[in-house]
Amino acid sequence: MAEKQIKSADFEDIITKEGNTLKYVAANIDYNQVLQVFNLIKNCQGKVIISGCGTSGMAAKKIAHTLNVIEQPALYLSPADTPHGGGGVVSQNDVVILISKGGQTEEINKVLEISKSRQAKIIGVTEKADSFLAQNSECILQVIVDQEADDFHMMATSSTLAVISVFDAISVMIARSKHYSQKEFLKIHPGGEVGQKLKYNVGK
Repeated sequence: MAEKQIKSADFEDIITKEGNTLKYVAANIDYNQVLQVFNLIKNCQGKVIISGCGTSGMAAKKIAHTLNVIEQPALYLSPADTPHGGGGVVSQNDVVILISKGGQTEEINKVLEISKSRQAKIIGVTEKADSFLAQNSECILQVIVDQEADDFHMMATSSTLAVISVFDAISVMIARSKHYSQKEFLKIHPGGEVGQKLKYNVGK
């Protein structure tokens, strides 16, 4: 079979799909769940620990970095390492965010079990309210998408973008609520073009 000729319309279609998915999430997400997650993270007295497998793991790493940028201490916990001693990083004052689209990922459920045994608060991020993850978390954040960007609606594309975007919004909300300033931001981000812009803005 000959390869399909790809055109600019294909690119535009995929980008449009993902943009429309974010609009769908914004219109349909349960804001009470968002607010509960916001409060748990903002008021966390320990660390915010995020874990996920595969593409969800990539999202978890990005979320952890964004929280660190607003000075909300966070780290990524490998689900593979957790049952081999890595779970020792979890403590009673921590908030553990577990990301699993279907909510039944075996490795994530093991992280859940260990985190609960260490009395951390659990936020389950999933599409499925009846999943093991959702049923065993103190707080559930349902991020439901209407479609993935691929032709089979199977690849973790739009759904991953949606999870990252939801936590981008929560992170910015936390920064706003704390009146996080450019001067404070500069202290932890003096490097790169962002640092140069901050130095200019703060020095004005």
